[in-house]
Amino acid sequence: MCTFDSLLCERLWGMIMELKDLHYFCLTAETEHVTKAAEKLGVAQPYLTKVINHVEEELGVKLFDKVGRQIRLNSYGQAFYIQAKKVLSCMDNLYTEMDHLLDRQSRNITLLSNTEAYTPGLIANFTNGNTKYGLSLFYSSTSGIIEALKTGEADFALSCPPIASGLIKGVNTDIAFYDVGWILLPPDHPLLKKKVIDFHELDGENLVTSPSDSAIRWKVEPIYENYGMEMNIVCESNNLYLATQAVQSGMGYAFMPSLYLNSRPELYQYSVEVYAPQEERQSYFGFSYKESSMDNRNARHFRDFAISYFNELQKQVNYTRTSEIPVKYGIENKGL
Repeated sequence: MCTFDSLLCERLWGMIMELKDLHYFCLTAETEHVTKAAEKLGVAQPYLTKVINHVEEELGVKLFDKVGRQIRLNSYGQAFYIQAKKVLSCMDNLYTEMDHLLDRQSRNITLLSNTEAYTPGLIANFTNGNTKYGLSLFYSSTSGIIEALKTGEADFALSCPPIASGLIKGVNTDIAFYDVGWILLPPDHPLLKKKVIDFHELDGENLVTSPSDSAIRWKVEPIYENYGMEMNIVCESNNLYLATQAVQSGMGYAFMPSLYLNSRPELYQYSVEVYAPQEERQSYFGFSYKESSMDNRNARHFRDFAISYFNELQKQVNYTRTSEIPVKYGIENKGL
């Protein structure tokens, strides 16, 4: 007795030279929208529709159901998608292995992040220790990262908050490390005399920060809301160097991760800790990747490299635990 899966494997074997069609089908399935998939692929929507129709005709079954303005895989489509992804993954692995054997450059690994505080060191260490494949690094919002992992445009992602395992089918997230924020103040700011402050003391001050949907904004926006404070944003930048320049020119204060301050130790003289509950000061970063990509030599290598790098990075976090702040700075213990 033949099953649909067995027939599907036979059909896929016959279609092995049409890898582009499989790729187009998978991206359409992941976006659940033909027009959006066509835009991502850089092809006309009618052409993509023709490709999908051709695949369905060759299989002899419809793969999608219409749901309003979107489309969704039916049971046949889901079975075909699983097998198609296996074929594409196997071909990618094949080319990677041949590149390795022939000692030639493989395709780049793509990493997305919603913070730039930790990526310069990652790139520097990666470049020093690897010559077999390249690393393409891009900044993206949290929502952009989720979409890119879903469609396969990104191989890996570093984000805060961590992307929950299970949110995207087949994507796994490890907690890579945590960091603690300091407050960088303009030179000669009166709060610098304290070295540790309450969050309320920032009320009414101008703020230099990153754009919305970034790691820092995700962390601090609920804190402002919890304290009933307004964010008086005067400057937004993803570039920490530019943000630092804005603070030093007197535009306002900024939240700065301790690991960034470690790379610029001269900034500690203009920085203060915040006496607040530990969970308000501490941010966790997740390292996400597709489980199916771990069959690929380069993907496995980069995952292991990154995890090792983040483990070493964790040892360098510089902060005073909330429970130890009163003793260190000689202030009243609020029992936080």
